[in-house]
Amino acid sequence: MDDHPVFRLGLRRLFERSSDLTVSWELDSTAELLRRLRLSPVEVLLMDLNLAPGDDSLAMTRAVVDSFPGTRVLVISALLDGDAATAARTAGASGYVSKDLSLGDMQAAIRQLAGNGVAPIVHGLFVTAGKWSARNGLTRREREVLVQLRRGRTNREIATQFGISVTTINKHVQQVLKKLQVRNRAQAVARLDAEVSGGSYQNLETGA
Repeated sequence: MDDHPVFRLGLRRLFERSSDLTVSWELDSTAELLRRLRLSPVEVLLMDLNLAPGDDSLAMTRAVVDSFPGTRVLVISALLDGDAATAARTAGASGYVSKDLSLGDMQAAIRQLAGNGVAPIVHGLFVTAGKWSARNGLTRREREVLVQLRRGRTNREIATQFGISVTTINKHVQQVLKKLQVRNRAQAVARLDAEVSGGSYQNLETGA
């Protein structure tokens, strides 16, 4: 359930390589979603958080959960956001993950949902980064930039993903370095890695 045809095509082709995952159908809006589920039920429904204007993905998530208790909804988003994840949980979603997860991680989340209805509401790294960076005074955008730095993205790549200028991203990166009291992005990532490996937030990945 995504209004970007290229993204849908990419997911379909990737999932078709998996012997245990079947793509039953796809839609670009929620207009026909409930009807399609009645005609062809599925175990897991991928729901894009940000659809076209006026197309409320979270309201439809609630409608799906209420009408089709056997269907688990996995909300996907280009940018992970703690408030949006909470809203997805409130709407009844069983998972909330980033569109840029690796194929293996995306498949694992779907298999978890199909198997026992449990999947991460937010990718564990993002939650850890959020809690830890908040203590260090980072804003939400700076936190998002830090996570992208850990994924090895360049400033230009981050700017393209967020839809803002490279100059703005440069400023965010400088603020991250200043607030974390490090000299470069490698040291900032190392501090985050140390926090992640420390396990202080290991239970947050499943919302525990």
